[in-house]
Amino acid sequence: MTTRTPGSKWERASERWRRALRHRLFLLTLTAATLVRAVAVAGYRPAAWFNDSYEYVGGALRLSPYVVRPSGYSLFLRALEPFHSFLLVAVAQHFLGLLTGITIYVLLRRHSFPAWSATLAAAPVLFDGYQIQLEHLVLSETLYMVFISVAVASLLWDRTPRPGIAAVAGSCLAGAAVTRSVGLPLAVAVVLWLLARRPGWRACAAFSCALAVPVVSYCAWYSSVHGSFETSGSAGIFLYSRTAPFADCARMNPPRRLRVLCVTEPAGRRETSSYYIWHADSPLYRVPGDTFDPAKESLAMDFALRAIRAQPGDYAKAVASDFLRTFRSRLDDYPGASVSRQYLFGAPPPPLDGRNNRAQIEGDLRSYDHGDFVTRSYEPAAGWISSYQRHVYLPAPLIGVLLIVGVIGLVVGRLRHRESSRLGLVLMLAVLSILLPPMTAGFDYRYVPPALPLLGLVLAFSVAAVGPAGTGADQPDRGPLEAGATETPPEPLGAISRGSAPI
Repeated sequence: MTTRTPGSKWERASERWRRALRHRLFLLTLTAATLVRAVAVAGYRPAAWFNDSYEYVGGALRLSPYVVRPSGYSLFLRALEPFHSFLLVAVAQHFLGLLTGITIYVLLRRHSFPAWSATLAAAPVLFDGYQIQLEHLVLSETLYMVFISVAVASLLWDRTPRPGIAAVAGSCLAGAAVTRSVGLPLAVAVVLWLLARRPGWRACAAFSCALAVPVVSYCAWYSSVHGSFETSGSAGIFLYSRTAPFADCARMNPPRRLRVLCVTEPAGRRETSSYYIWHADSPLYRVPGDTFDPAKESLAMDFALRAIRAQPGDYAKAVASDFLRTFRSRLDDYPGASVSRQYLFGAPPPPLDGRNNRAQIEGDLRSYDHGDFVTRSYEPAAGWISSYQRHVYLPAPLIGVLLIVGVIGLVVGRLRHRESSRLGLVLMLAVLSILLPPMTAGFDYRYVPPALPLLGLVLAFSVAAVGPAGTGADQPDRGPLEAGATETPPEPLGAISRGSAPI
């Protein structure tokens, strides 16, 4: 007769199985989310395209810092280039979307949230149809989203961040800063939050070094090519586009050198912000040089700042108008149908006809993929995922409701003397993720999905702040307790990760 000794291989396997069963709801949810993404990959291959996709691919092949936006995503594409497959790029980004959902779930279980609420918080990023379509596009938003999500999870993993975890957070924020321009102000906001927490000099030093070294190195690389120490050279052009729809030169009284940038049409009849960057009728094209020429960039920044100082109310109104678009619709014909339809499965790729660099773009795409880069649809999967996107998504008004819930949770938590810094961090980052683009350039629907994981955390920490004492975020360093397990609480999720993976 065989005796099973404590700690035997059988017992360890049995324990791992019991741990997996504790997460069965999330495992089923994750499986379903994976299947939806598999349908997307089966329906539209190799990937989906946006106007900016071509520049990202070119940057990956030529490895030079891009003037218009940071090149972190091009570096990501470069890492996958040896496989010569845009299909692999799409699959990798779908995996990053799943990884973001896993990160949200594991963080909340670490903080004693029950499985159902942790799964609910991860559901938006796992199932939102527009999020899944964004993962299928050759664009930077998915990579940026996972950087921010892992950074937040690292900072909130313990009550006081340890140096190693703080370094992970700093490096992820650095990755976000060199992937999207708005990542840098978000990193600054996190630095201020961390200083207010006073985690100790070792954690601060580890975080600061992990954040600063990659960003400074990238800026030095950019400076060696373009002559200015920054992550991109387009902030002035984009801010000009923000102010051009309302800037009144009669009120601004700009110097003669800036008057060339004045828009002559009445404010009520002007175009949307993006028009004033990309359209040949923009005043920007009266200035000699390329669109993002350094001299033009300097003039545009000067003009924009003068417009904001002279018309702060009009600037605030323009920002508020674009900010509120987030809560009206997940997709509308803004700034135009030709742009917004690219966020739908089945949309034709941006046309190359009429582009001066068409031959170079086609050469880049063929060089990267070594095959047919044209997106093709395959039924019935294409029809299924297109229908899925039309019906399964987080409604735009609910995004506003979640932010309001976050504010209420923050206020109530402080009144009840609950630990509220975690909610404060995720609420701050969620608001900034949605607000910064309208402040610095203009609204675009693709800027909304990266906020979904933050909104899930806002909901979870808000409920914990207003709920009964002893649940959720006010028990930050305990493992998740299963219902009914009052005598012998299960091992904390953090301890599980030291042995075998929690899911």
